[in-house]
Amino acid sequence: MEGNTVGSREVLTKRQQEIIIGTLLGDACLEKNGINFRLKIDHTEKYKEYIFWLYREFNPFSLNPRLIIETDKRNGKVYKRWHAATRSLPIFNKYHKLFYKGRVKIVSNNLKRLLSPLSLAIWFMDDGYKRKDSKGFYLCTSSYTSEEQNIIVKAIIDCFGIETRIHHQKQYERIFIPSKQAEAFNEIVKPFVLPVFKYKLL
Repeated sequence: MEGNTVGSREVLTKRQQEIIIGTLLGDACLEKNGINFRLKIDHTEKYKEYIFWLYREFNPFSLNPRLIIETDKRNGKVYKRWHAATRSLPIFNKYHKLFYKGRVKIVSNNLKRLLSPLSLAIWFMDDGYKRKDSKGFYLCTSSYTSEEQNIIVKAIIDCFGIETRIHHQKQYERIFIPSKQAEAFNEIVKPFVLPVFKYKLL
């Protein structure tokens, strides 16, 4: 899916906007480079397919994915990860205002106006997993505040009719989709989940 241009001005498609929202709720970040921001995301070599999918989705605004190889000096173990990024452009600046307070990623009260089935699926691919002992799912949201966790719970039920709960793990919190809601959640995200992430589904 390619972005558009209006005159000399770049414009993101609706699909690209939904993907950005999903990635920013998950693992992606926005980085200032010059006067504008760029979207970037890293994943282990296992998820190379996902990185190249993002690269294709954000053409012509994306840069070629890069393989980064690092050696842990403590034990000599070699780690490989794939890096994807867009060019730094004005079209990404508004997302920094939506998802950041200073350098900290946030969830704002307007989340329910931003979520779509595609953005939820991207978020799930980035930061979700299925419980081993039940049909339930988790969204790993421990980096967000308790207030933001409640915003997420409300947004998901308002947008999709899916009731979620906040689970506490020591001092951390995360979003739990219980078994009775799992089938409905699974049906929403399944059409968009890439083959490399199918193991996360029911």
